[in-house]
Amino acid sequence: MDTTPAATSRLLESAAHGVIVIGDAIEDCNDAACRILELPRSALIARSLVELSPRIQADGTLSSERWARRIHAAKAGLPQWFQWQFRRDSADAFQALVHLGPVSRESGPAVIAQVHDLSRLAGAGWVHEESEARLRNVLEHTKPIIFVKDRDGRYIFVNHELERLVRRPAHEIIGRTDHELWRTELAERFRRNDLQVLEQRKAIEFQESDAFGGQQRTFLSFKFPLFDMDGAPYAVCGIATDISERKQLEDALRGAALAVSSAQGATVFQELVRYLATTLKLDCALIAAPCEGAAGNMRVLAFYLDGEIRENFEYPVAGTPCETVVGQAFRIYPSRLRAAFPEDSDFAELGFESYAGYPLNDTNGKPLGLIAAISRRPMAEADFIESVLKIFAMRAAAELERMRSEEALRGSEEHYRAIFNASADGLLLRDAEFRVVDVNPAFLAITGHSREEVLGARHVLTMPVPEIERARELQRRALSGETVHIEGRGVRKDGTHYDCEVTLAPMLYRGQPHVLGTVRDISARRQAEARREQLEAQLRQAQKMEALGQLTGGIAHDFNNLLTSIMGYIVLATEREAGHGDPKLAKYLEQAHLSCVRARDLIQQMLTFSRGQRGEPRPLSLAPCVKESVKLLRSSLPATVEIETDLAREVPAVLLDPVQLDQILLNLCINARDAMGGIGEIRVAVQPLHADDLICASCRQIVAGTFVELCIADSGPGIASEVLERMFEPFFTTKEVGKGSGMGLATVHGIVHEHSGHVVVDNVPGRGARFRIVFPPLQADKTGAVTTTASREGSAPPRHTLHGRVLVVDDEETVAEFMRDLLESWGVEVTSASTASEARERVARDPQAYDVVITDQTMPRMTGLELARELLAIRRDLPVILYTGYGEGIAQEKTAAAGICALLKKPVEPQALFALLKAHLRSPRPSPAEKAAGADG
Repeated sequence: MDTTPAATSRLLESAAHGVIVIGDAIEDCNDAACRILELPRSALIARSLVELSPRIQADGTLSSERWARRIHAAKAGLPQWFQWQFRRDSADAFQALVHLGPVSRESGPAVIAQVHDLSRLAGAGWVHEESEARLRNVLEHTKPIIFVKDRDGRYIFVNHELERLVRRPAHEIIGRTDHELWRTELAERFRRNDLQVLEQRKAIEFQESDAFGGQQRTFLSFKFPLFDMDGAPYAVCGIATDISERKQLEDALRGAALAVSSAQGATVFQELVRYLATTLKLDCALIAAPCEGAAGNMRVLAFYLDGEIRENFEYPVAGTPCETVVGQAFRIYPSRLRAAFPEDSDFAELGFESYAGYPLNDTNGKPLGLIAAISRRPMAEADFIESVLKIFAMRAAAELERMRSEEALRGSEEHYRAIFNASADGLLLRDAEFRVVDVNPAFLAITGHSREEVLGARHVLTMPVPEIERARELQRRALSGETVHIEGRGVRKDGTHYDCEVTLAPMLYRGQPHVLGTVRDISARRQAEARREQLEAQLRQAQKMEALGQLTGGIAHDFNNLLTSIMGYIVLATEREAGHGDPKLAKYLEQAHLSCVRARDLIQQMLTFSRGQRGEPRPLSLAPCVKESVKLLRSSLPATVEIETDLAREVPAVLLDPVQLDQILLNLCINARDAMGGIGEIRVAVQPLHADDLICASCRQIVAGTFVELCIADSGPGIASEVLERMFEPFFTTKEVGKGSGMGLATVHGIVHEHSGHVVVDNVPGRGARFRIVFPPLQADKTGAVTTTASREGSAPPRHTLHGRVLVVDDEETVAEFMRDLLESWGVEVTSASTASEARERVARDPQAYDVVITDQTMPRMTGLELARELLAIRRDLPVILYTGYGEGIAQEKTAAAGICALLKKPVEPQALFALLKAHLRSPRPSPAEKAAGADG
């Protein structure tokens, strides 16, 4: 904000709100301040605003102390907004919104106080109470534990989950400390964590494990401070999630992984089945592979039963659960195993009740056998069992593959050479001295080396382990009998990198121990996995946005019902006021109606977001509309962000939806605020533009011709080049997780191009970014009426009276009551019904009792469309008018099929309703005023 003396003078002259210049006392003020404080200027000069305030503010603080802190901070250059209570000479106290900002002048520090009277909003307090009650209801019934403790550690709020954990009702917890609820050690730990959050003034995450509710449980607790108006932390809020099951799963899987890694040597299969049965706490585990030369039989490689390794055996696979596992996928039969496989006599003999098996496949996906766990009790937690079996299966499959490799290589040199050279994976054979003794063509193709360069080499050629000592250590592990598997980034001869997985397996070659390295290029697979993860993230984001849309649509529906009553009663008040001739009251009612229209447009924006509705373009003069939008936008920005406007009025109109114009401004200004870190300057300008060779930053087309330009510039650090390339992509964001949806600029792109516009971005790193939104001008002969500010439709009530009987159907009592008052003021006889079934019964009793039925669309158990169909089945010529305040689209075909004669949207415009009733009711009778006017004529 400009703080020069000249700017201060202009503010005193032009501001509609109160403006007061304060040095050591009040030095100057405008007329609005005198009206607010009900004192003449002469009575205000040289006084302190503390004298015009009650001794104690609404929050219990002393006015003198609190005002002194505010003035001191403002003079030090810290602008601030806060709520303040003043006292007029009439002794009435009222609330005001005060902004303090420093003044630049040579005579000494001073402050400008801008005062906005909030007393007219006092009647809206119930809205906040209702919202608070809804929020409290949500918090009390949410699944995580939620609590708030004051600085002394006393609970001041708990939800039902904490009541269940402590096994006490809320009234026995509120006011107590942790030492009164938990054992001493746990309470002291909680208190230390709370104090850490208060001292560091930031959110901190803690993991708490202890015996809660008689069992060992683990909670992930997120604690953060709550700050008062002066920025001091006054309480700690905590959200604790039970992660006991996840922790148990992690511990079990970690143990399984350690067990698998320690199983080595000739007894590796026996160790694997022992560890598997122990990890899952089951009676039996086995590893089996198909028998060579005996099709249909399985050979058990390791068998563990009732705590000991048993003798291996063969068995026919047909009629057993193993048949459903080999070469297929994970299978689990959690209970009634013998009933599912009655031909398996071994199960009946051993009393087995459940079975889980996992296939063993080699790196090419070929079946090697299976690994299975069996129990005499039913199995639970199928996902956990599958995860553990998968770990053991990978190790067993690797060992089986190693054994088969050894057997194949021992068979014959010729057979080995054919397999070696035909492998699609790169193969590299090293001896015990780390020398390369053989290499296949696939390896040479992957790495780019020649055979001469590779043979005899002792250095690392491609593995994602560049250190020679680390590579030799992996070689020694493989030589000792271990199959080593690593993944990472390999290096080709030309220096380029690729994703690869390398398996080092021990083998005998010409009677000597060697290590066979298998190299697989998995770059394509990694790219596919990354793409899949990106799509999954986008899907989750879309689901979240859909949930938000559902919530927004519901709120908009309720708010439209409120606006219907408010706008309607304003119309009724305007009609009654017309006979009194009070110009001020007429002005007040008109301003209230304009505010309602503005609220209606904002609700339409919410519905556009929640249901993806298209905008309603109309001829628009940008400058006055942008001016009004910027006024509303200031409340969304901190005081540390200044907004400057440069709005040229002599520009052509454009075809644009005014609600979507607000959406463009909001998204770009919020982005600018975040880019500047909440401190800086935003400049908004409207001007004509003639472009020759600009480039649209989102569609990359050349922008040339005559346009109307809307420019939003910031003083931030600018946009990084890599961000410029992707910033208009849906879901792309540079903000932290949970801080942005990535849809802001994508929405701007969609709106602008839907209206035949373009987005040009000027970016200077370190000096800020400028978004230039250009729209084609509307030709003068096609503009029609140009929208500049909120429409004044509905401000003049109908002047005629109607005659007839109307049935109003609405489950919202306030809306039904308003409709009754409105229609009766027009001379209509009104009957109301709160449910569709009641309305249907009334019409069924006397089909000719009503001339018109007006019904809401969204009602319990029966919609307005369904009611219309049933009413018209009773009386075919009964006019039915439908109105709705929700975001669902109702196709014209559906309304016509249901017999609806007209569709209105909430908030209902009285003129439109009057015109419809006039068309469908009996001929209206002229009012006394109209008769008098006719006589005078």
